Amino acid sequence: MALASLVAEWADRRRGSVTALTVDHRLRPESASEAATVSRWIRELGMQHETLVWHHRNVTRGIQASARAARFRLMGAWCVRAGVANLLLAHHLEDQAETFLMRLAAGSGIPGLGCMRVRTPMATLELVRPLLGVSKSRLRATVAHGGGNFVEDPSNQDLRYTRTRLRRLLRHPASDLPKPATLARATRMFRRLDALAERATAARLRGAMHVSPLGFVTVDLGSFAALPELLALRCIAAVVQAVAGRDYPSRTRSLWRVLERIRNHELRTSTLGGAVLTVTAKRLAFTREARAVSDPAHLQSPKLLWDNRFLIETDFPADHLIVGALGTRDLRKLPVPPPGPGVRRDHLATLPAFRDLDGLVAVPHLNWWRDDRLRTRIRVVFEPRSGLLAGVSSSPGNRNGTGRNTGCRGHA
Repeated sequence: MALASLVAEWADRRRGSVTALTVDHRLRPESASEAATVSRWIRELGMQHETLVWHHRNVTRGIQASARAARFRLMGAWCVRAGVANLLLAHHLEDQAETFLMRLAAGSGIPGLGCMRVRTPMATLELVRPLLGVSKSRLRATVAHGGGNFVEDPSNQDLRYTRTRLRRLLRHPASDLPKPATLARATRMFRRLDALAERATAARLRGAMHVSPLGFVTVDLGSFAALPELLALRCIAAVVQAVAGRDYPSRTRSLWRVLERIRNHELRTSTLGGAVLTVTAKRLAFTREARAVSDPAHLQSPKLLWDNRFLIETDFPADHLIVGALGTRDLRKLPVPPPGPGVRRDHLATLPAFRDLDGLVAVPHLNWWRDDRLRTRIRVVFEPRSGLLAGVSSSPGNRNGTGRNTGCRGHA
């Protein structure tokens, strides 16, 4: 509510338009009435408001993580449909401090300890956290000063959650933990270190990394072997995150295990975070894990991010089409040459394919079209959300004949 009141005032001075989004997680009986109350308060500020409902079966494990993923999925999809480029979030100083302590306890590496950023570019929009350096007490005072109201989520007091327990420790007057402002300064230092590591890794791997429009990445093994441990970990984390379409890097301990197996010549093929890593005599190949690919989705808007990897754009009403993984059965029917040295053929089964009630309509990356008129009307782009991949050379094409409506674009 503090963010809403501040943004409403900011937009009004600029004659702009802002829409507030509330996600009703349906985890508590009173959630629907709370969402309705918040909607009324928001409209009293002169803003538009939308309530997004998370429809789900009963969630009993990983509740906070599942709710967070659903929240971002619902809000992100709404932004794409509405053509919104910026999604503002109200995370504040204490949120950042709690996140830092949680990641420190989990053994996160440098990227993870950088925690939340003020601006985070995503494939289809940018997340903006303008209040990240502002304390919660100041935000409460902002709401009170404007005569506003807010709803306190009772789950914020539930001691079953690690974040809640850390929150109590941070607030306790006898706590020896550093103050939130001190922890926030530490996150900024880790972000600087991470940026330095990313630039150093990109410089060392320039010319040794190939980013394919088909969504896989290969790295010269000799160049990788020459990297210091810190940069080698940065490489694996960034590439797996991009190839698997993950919002966050894999856990540091998992990355360490893979790196040790590579350096001890013990690894030939392994899965990690939704990606498949294959080691040959000359290169590392990172491809998408078939069983981790997203479910099929209807093209209900002219822009869709599918599997968190491929940005799909159409210039015609395409809600009769479904996009999903090509799959091995349909792959066998297509005349497809090998994808390249060290790259598993089954990766091609994870490429986006378009279908209707009559079956396969198009596989743009493999240059297969049931109707040639669609070639210029469907655009599919691999969106590797990684500053590291954006900092190295990407292939302008590939031997599988990708046309002008497919491609690869780095996203820092």
